[in-house]
Amino acid sequence: MIDRRALALALAVTGVSTAPAEAQTLGLGGRVGTLGLGPEAAFSLTERIVVRGGMGVTPVEPSLSVNVIGIDFAFEKVELPTWYNLGIDLYLNGAMRLGGGFLFKEDDFRLTAVSQTSYAISSQTFTSQEIGKLIIVLDSKDRVPYALLGFGKHTTAGIGLFVDFGVAFLGAPDILLTTEGGTLPNDTGALRTALDDEAAGAGDVSSRYLEYWPILSLGLRIGVG
Repeated sequence: MIDRRALALALAVTGVSTAPAEAQTLGLGGRVGTLGLGPEAAFSLTERIVVRGGMGVTPVEPSLSVNVIGIDFAFEKVELPTWYNLGIDLYLNGAMRLGGGFLFKEDDFRLTAVSQTSYAISSQTFTSQEIGKLIIVLDSKDRVPYALLGFGKHTTAGIGLFVDFGVAFLGAPDILLTTEGGTLPNDTGALRTALDDEAAGAGDVSSRYLEYWPILSLGLRIGVG
């Protein structure tokens, strides 16, 4: 497992530099995108090969109504993983690069939802009082490979932009359903059976749509040494 404290290097940058594009050994930066908001650090092994690592957090609490696996509800909380990335960039020219490596996470996608009326779960109807809060967990691997195409070199002198386009190969996650705060127990009885049946039926959906996580990041970087 990588040392996450070593990846948590951040630099706040707000200007544009006119320094010449000379090669540097170390680059620092910050990014925002589908891997969250956070810092990155890069180290040149050669002129064309750069090791890059970072982390990103995504504090999201949307307010919207949706239908997921046949259940109408409103999101109360959406918890996305804290991502850690470590990989190698291969520069095809001064700025264009191919990248690959691994994403790491300690937690899973977790959605907490509420309904003001009722829940239809596996052909059974439960009241909002019986369910309380519905919790959906997408249980996927803690370490997955990624591949990307990027523009912008972290270790070039001065301040500049960089962008990444790619995909992480999560594999089909297991969907886990549970409840919290309702009058019915969530570990036995009709509710538990309905939740397990609904989660099993959602397996086809997860295998079709949730195996991949898109990578789209935009950031600022500076070569510092």
